[in-house]
Amino acid sequence: MKNSDTLKKSGADVLRAALIALLISLIGVLILALIVRWASLDDTSITIGNYVIKALSLVAGVLLGFKTPSNGAAKGALTGLLYMLLCMFVFAVADGFKSANFNYVDLITTVIAGTVAGIIAVNVRVRKTA
Repeated sequence: MKNSDTLKKSGADVLRAALIALLISLIGVLILALIVRWASLDDTSITIGNYVIKALSLVAGVLLGFKTPSNGAAKGALTGLLYMLLCMFVFAVADGFKSANFNYVDLITTVIAGTVAGIIAVNVRVRKTA
């Protein structure tokens, strides 16, 4: 019974964190689009900006979304994977499924960022409560 409750809480943490990260990412992309429009940045700057937005929004989503202080690395990695899949789907829908392609760099960076953020989130929560 206890394992089932822990699994439900961990699943809720992962889903909550991924959705928060997606929302923050959408806001960040809108801000980046405004900056690109006014500053006329090159493609390299836009790509770097997108990765920074993804990493920061994932870290913020994990820090805000995790409520139970356990299994930080595993929950963070799963959050990174779910976040990448959600982003891929949302941006493919926004593009009309014209250029929906899988990117291994996105997979690696989001899973690593999620893992690191999960470790940080769990340890920060433990220190706050202790």
